[in-house]
Amino acid sequence: MKKTKGIRKADDLIIIRSIWWRQSALTLFLLVAALVFAFIDYVGPIISWACTILFGLTFILSLFDQVFVWSRLRIDEDGYDLRTWFRRLKYRHQDIDCFTSQIYLNRELIILKLKKEAVEKYQLPQDEIPFPCSFGRIVEDIMKQLNESLDKTPRKAKKT
Repeated sequence: MKKTKGIRKADDLIIIRSIWWRQSALTLFLLVAALVFAFIDYVGPIISWACTILFGLTFILSLFDQVFVWSRLRIDEDGYDLRTWFRRLKYRHQDIDCFTSQIYLNRELIILKLKKEAVEKYQLPQDEIPFPCSFGRIVEDIMKQLNESLDKTPRKAKKT
């Protein structure tokens, strides 16, 4: 298994995850914020407890995300599996036309362009879907990896 800049490569499996130091900095910030609100008392006990619980739970989720790698992009022979804290997106290779990018709020955003058949099959309103999977990495590197791993070999549709 080859590991390059946070992208693990096995034979046909690629896993892209968050940059460890950014995730660690977020986790540490959430812990410090929870501790600050635990000891601050001039905002009132109700607000202090609510913020302590909110930041504490978010800290635990972020820590578990780091340890168990919940948020990641997995690329294998079946397709692309993007998993974040609150949702999971799966796309098969044969449903994808290409990956492009566009500027959104002065940041480059990866766009997944689906084939017409897939848009009709899943009854989507448009063929372009935002694909927020850079995980703090350089978008050009992720785009290159996505386009290189896109397998356009014709396959039979799996019965679901």
